[in-house]
Order: sequence, then structure tokens, then C-alpha cells
Amino acid sequence: MLNDENHGRDPGQAGAARAAAIDMPRLERYGASHARLVVDGAPFLAIGGELHNSSSSDPEHMLGVWEKLRGSGFNSVIATVGWDQVEPIEGAFDFTVVDMLLAGARSAGLRLVLIWFGAFKNASSTYAPSWVRSDRERFPRAVLAEPRVPTPFTYEGSMSRPVLSVFSAALLEADTAAYRALMSHLADTDPEHTVILMQVENEVGLLGSSRDRSPAALDAWNAEVPERLRRALRDVPDTFDPDARQALMPATERSGSWADIFGDGEPVADEAFMAWAFASYVGSLASAGKEVLPLPAYANAWLGPQAPGDLPGTYPSGGPTAAMLGVWRSAAPSLDFLAPDIYVPDSRAVMEQYAVPGNPLFIPEARFRAGDAFLAIGQYGGIGYQVFGVEDGRPGSQFSVAARTILASTKAIVDAQRSGSMFAFALRPDDDSAGAEINGVTVTVRNAPKLYATMLLDAGVVLPPPPELPDETEGAAHGITRGDDRVFGLVAGQPDGSFLILGQGALIDFSSDDAELEVDSVRELRLVDGVWQDGRVLNGDERLTIVPRDRIGAARLRLLKFDR
Repeated sequence: MLNDENHGRDPGQAGAARAAAIDMPRLERYGASHARLVVDGAPFLAIGGELHNSSSSDPEHMLGVWEKLRGSGFNSVIATVGWDQVEPIEGAFDFTVVDMLLAGARSAGLRLVLIWFGAFKNASSTYAPSWVRSDRERFPRAVLAEPRVPTPFTYEGSMSRPVLSVFSAALLEADTAAYRALMSHLADTDPEHTVILMQVENEVGLLGSSRDRSPAALDAWNAEVPERLRRALRDVPDTFDPDARQALMPATERSGSWADIFGDGEPVADEAFMAWAFASYVGSLASAGKEVLPLPAYANAWLGPQAPGDLPGTYPSGGPTAAMLGVWRSAAPSLDFLAPDIYVPDSRAVMEQYAVPGNPLFIPEARFRAGDAFLAIGQYGGIGYQVFGVEDGRPGSQFSVAARTILASTKAIVDAQRSGSMFAFALRPDDDSAGAEINGVTVTVRNAPKLYATMLLDAGVVLPPPPELPDETEGAAHGITRGDDRVFGLVAGQPDGSFLILGQGALIDFSSDDAELEVDSVRELRLVDGVWQDGRVLNGDERLTIVPRDRIGAARLRLLKFDR
């Protein structure tokens, strides 16, 4: 939690008094593939959640939300700012909702990540102001090919949603002016940097067709493939998805237009064409905003194909999907990273796709799933994990305990990320074990519930099934989420040779080819006011359960080594 002695005082006075002492939030990159987020000059793991889309539009509604989040154990929240609300009349800005978010977050001791719901949100344009959506001549719409590709979240008789063309120069100019005004307002009213990250637009792309066929889009389709993209394909091919790289390689062999080189009917080329357009648009906004206030900025992704044969347009064509990361990174260098929204069961596969060199992992939307937070932070070097619909969370939920546990260990985790001395795990009920090498020692994590059940069964004892975990959410609009019953956590090697162990349900062994190892001591850790204190010395029967089987816990373990 953010400890701010200025809570309750005038935010402007508090900010002015502290501004000179507070560093701009930033990403510090190290090595080939990792980075850490730095806030107030110290490493920061952004653990919390995103508000529902409409929550932040009403200050009265948010009063109860801030009260609930104050004791949540989170350190950050993602909130939306809609273009339609802050610029209802062209050139006339009203940042009341932004000021409310700043004041509310400060009162709750939270940092903010702001989402700019500008021209594009979830592949449509419902947050563009009326003066934009009503003027189809100045702000043309995207034109979809017929027959249209089936799209999610539609039904027979449903009304159409506005989809502005990303190729409209007038739209980019208007969107940029509004985004710059927002960043200027933050520069004036948020000197203490309550806002630590900016998300530019939301899940952009085109649904219903692989590419836009509006007049401006056709002009771009018949224009030269950008030299910057061609050069990136030649010079840094490893930054591209292999299948996308192979499909786009003809552009490196000769110059020409998209139409000349790829013709019609090449889905990857269509998607890359739209990706270049959307990335250029979003990157342009990010660059303009950083000229005013250089906060780290990112774009988030509606994931790409979820089933074999899914074509661009069934998911937003041109968004920062895993297949299009290379295109986006070439077109939008002003974006600090590209982030996946994860709602699919196999979250590990998505994390692997996005935690690539030059792209630190940040998850802005996900399910309440405690084990995934440990995986993101501990296995893939993540800088943050945010659940969606955070205000739906049950007080004292498993995820809130996971957040407290991770945040209390921030320095140890970030140091272990940097040194590569950490291993995270999330074992499914049928998994036996997982392992890794940390500082020359092999760490093997075993599925304690499964192992105990097998051992007792051999002795003729049948264990009853474990009780169902409580719901993670209450009154959730998208249905309830059960607690995470996997064996999960992390093991981090410490500079003094000990191991910090966080998680639940794990039985852990250590081995080495060069030495015989045995446990020297295990100290349970107890969380008090966000700080670890020494608890019980675990020995005897408790030595089998270094971390609890039925809840998240922490311990520090030391080994004795005997040379072979």
C-alpha cells in the first residue's frame, strides 16, 4: 500500500510539496529481455485490478468502490477515462472525472493506471464523442468486405456499433488533441505521480473483416509497404512470429504496394496491414502524450485466434496479437510494451508469447486467479498483474492474499527477477511436479495433495475430496470465480544463500550434483502491516508442509551442503 502522510490535505498542496522529491515513473530495462517498473525511485510490482468500464464515470458510484479497495491489499487500480466524457464539445474539456479518480486513488492509498478510451475500445468507437460519431464526412467509418466474418458478442437483430476508420487523418488529429489535453492536465494536477502508467486505447482492431475497405484504407493498401517494416523484417526477423515473418517475407525481396506484393486473399498480409495502421495510430498518440508528460505507455490486446482456422476479423484484425507483435513494435516504438488481456484457460502459453525480449510482461485484464499472478511475476518477470472487475472481489479473497504476499516481497522478487534466481509454478491436480535450477541447486516442487493421497492410499487410507474453495467475487456481472485450487507459488534464491518460498500446497525438495543437501532450518513468515516477521520454526511434522496446503503462506529455508 502507498503510505502518504498528505492524505486528507489539499492534493495540490501535497503534490507541490513532494513533487521535487518524487521521480517520474519509468521502466528500467536490463539484459536482453527484462525490465522493472520504478515508482518513487523504488521497484514497483503493480498488483490490483481494473474497474468495470463504466465505474469511473460517476464520482458518487466510486465512493463505495474506493472504500472497498482501501483495505484490499492491492497497490494499484486501472481506471478508464472516456473521450466522450472529457470533451463533449470539441475543444471544451472537462476533467472533473479525472480529478475525482486522482483524489479517490490517493484517499485509498493506490496508484492509478489510466486507460484512454479514445476513438477505439474493443474494436468499436462507442467512446468517441457525439460530435465525432455524428460527422461521417469528417470522420469516416470503416468499410467491411462482404460477406462479413462472424464476430463475437453479436446476435440476430442486434444494433450495429460505430467503427471509425483508423485511416482517417482527421480522427487521429482530434484524438491526439484530446489525449494531449489529458496528459497536460495530469502534468498540472498530479505532480506526485499517482498515475504511473497510461494505456492508449483499448483492444483495438477491426471485427467483421480482415481489413478496412474505406477510400482512405484502399489508398493505403495501394501505397508502398512501409520501408521501416521491410527493414525490420530483414534486420530483426526474430522479433516477428515465425508464421507471420514467412508470410511477409515477399515484402523484403522487392518494393511495391501491399496490393502489388500480396494481392487479395492473404489473411496474414491483411492483418499486418491493419496492424501497421493501428500501431501507427496508437503509437502517434503515445508519442504526443509523452511530449507533455513522459509516463510509460502501452497498448493491450484482445487475443488472437482461439481455435484452428480462426481468421482475422473473428478477433480484432490489426490488434497487438502475439502474431503481430513484430509489426507493432516496428510501427510504434513510443509504446513501452504490449500487454495481453488473458481470459483463456491456458494462461501460461499467452504469458510465454508476450514475455519476449524487449517486451516486459504486464497483464492488465485477467481472471481472479491467484496462481497466475505468481506465474506472471515469478516465472515470466512480470511487472504487474491486474484482475478485471476488481470492485467485484470478495474482501479477504484468495487473490487479495496473493497480492499482499507478493507485494510484501517486492524487493526480493525484483532482485531475483534480475539475477534469474527465481522459479514459479502452478500445478494442475494431475501434475506431479515441476522443477528448475536456482543458484546451482535443483529445486523440485511436488504436488503435495496428490502425493499425500497416493501415500495414504498405499496404507489403505482414502482421503475425502477437499472442500470447494470460496468464491473470489461477489455480485460479479460476468459470473462467479472460484478460488484457485492448484499448487502454486514461487521459490526465490536470496543473496545470503537462503530461499524465500511463497505459495500453497507445495512439497519442495532440493538437490545438487556436486553436494549432498539437507534442510538446515525453516522459518515460517508472518505478514504484519505489509511486512514479513519471523514466525514459527518449522520442524518435525510441519517440515513436510513448508507452505500450507489450504492457504497461501511464506517461509524462509536454509540448506546444509556436504561436498561429495
